Amino acid sequence: MTDKRKGSSINSSSRVLGDKTFAAISAVEGLKLGKASRERLSALSKKNLTPAQKRAEVLRAYVQPKGR
Repeated sequence: MTDKRKGSSINSSSRVLGDKTFAAISAVEGLKLGKASRERLSALSKKNLTPAQKRAEVLRAYVQPKGR
């Protein structure tokens, strides 16, 4: 099944994981979110943002210089 939205690259092999699923997969791989990341994701979940807006917020946290 292909997404019919204009400009979308989502197809039947694409999947969006929820927070709990992503955390479970990451744990199997030995990865854990840091405190700041958990707090950021929790705050983003409470806001009514689109997935694109959530991604932009997460990227912004890593792209901005940290006090330089």
